[in-house]
Amino acid sequence: MKNKVTKEVLDWVLHIGFAVLLALLIVFFLGRITIVEGTSMVPTLNNNDVLIIESITLRFGTLRQGDIVVLRIPELLGERRKHVIKRVIALENQHVQIRDGKVFVDGKELQEPYINGTYTDEISDIHSDLIVPEGCIYVLGDNRLRGKSRDSRVFGPVNSKRVNGRCILRIYPFNRFGSV
Repeated sequence: MKNKVTKEVLDWVLHIGFAVLLALLIVFFLGRITIVEGTSMVPTLNNNDVLIIESITLRFGTLRQGDIVVLRIPELLGERRKHVIKRVIALENQHVQIRDGKVFVDGKELQEPYINGTYTDEISDIHSDLIVPEGCIYVLGDNRLRGKSRDSRVFGPVNSKRVNGRCILRIYPFNRFGSV
């Protein structure tokens, strides 16, 4: 009887340990769930939207222009925030210009039907006309209304190693469920 109980307990411990290990592997290597805080990505993403963020692209692929990413940049955000969600506008070695209310990458105006408003402010001369350094990305929020997005116009290009994941799916609210 005692041997049977010990075997049952060990069986449970083994199964629970395996489940915890599998969960940790999924979170660290595949993806995770995150909740949007703020309005810097309106109208694409709204406050309290629940998203699935994948990490596979960071390990085996490359980011692309237009990807929506989660960045860990607490020293650039202030207000005790650690993470931010933004859209990749340009990759390393690309020339970014913000002028006349438009965004240009390598001399071509970006067509941005996803932004809030029709005008992109040049917040800083230093960050409104530059070549993105090696290993960095230039990110902007979709809410381009004045004062609504703290992004590369304010703090400049961000090291690609600061990217935690790429947004692939909105799971809440249910009426907006789908790819992002």
